[in-house]
Amino acid sequence: MKAQKLIWGIILMGILFNSCSKNDDDMEIIEAAPQYPMKSLIESGHMQVNYQKVDGPNTFEIGYKFKSFKDGKITALGIRVPNNDIYRVTLWNVETETVLATAMVTSSSGLLSFEDIEPITVDSGTAYFVSVNTNDYYQFTNGVSDLFPVEMGDLLISGYGSNFGTSQTLPATFSKISYLGMVDIKFVANN
Repeated sequence: MKAQKLIWGIILMGILFNSCSKNDDDMEIIEAAPQYPMKSLIESGHMQVNYQKVDGPNTFEIGYKFKSFKDGKITALGIRVPNNDIYRVTLWNVETETVLATAMVTSSSGLLSFEDIEPITVDSGTAYFVSVNTNDYYQFTNGVSDLFPVEMGDLLISGYGSNFGTSQTLPATFSKISYLGMVDIKFVANN
């Protein structure tokens, strides 16, 4: 009888030690829900479409400047334009004026289309800009007040920017009362 108790005691201790020594690699990491700031801003009713332009005579580098309240990463770049085509989308660091990522995004006329990118680390408080080069766009306004700055999720969108032409140049002209686009990011905040 003593031998059986001893054997069962050893088995029970082995089970307890095994369950307590869980490997960190076995731990599941739960990622925060992705945020799509411009999509969410439009869906909130903060701004409305005034008109759309398809195959306009002028091409622009257009988008918005933003900062994050949390560190995180951008994992995709996206667009919604009123035409079927392939568009260059660029993510910039505003302070250093460097290109962080470029993606060629295929549009499905009027639908939001994204292209995954190698994740780009986003630092809280750093200014970024996302733009699309296009002659097809929607124009959004808000008849009551300025559109920007506005908080959307963990991001502050501070203004719309544009440059005339097809060159991949960081826009330098900004507006708070209208927005041509739409270009967007997939942002995942750190937990």
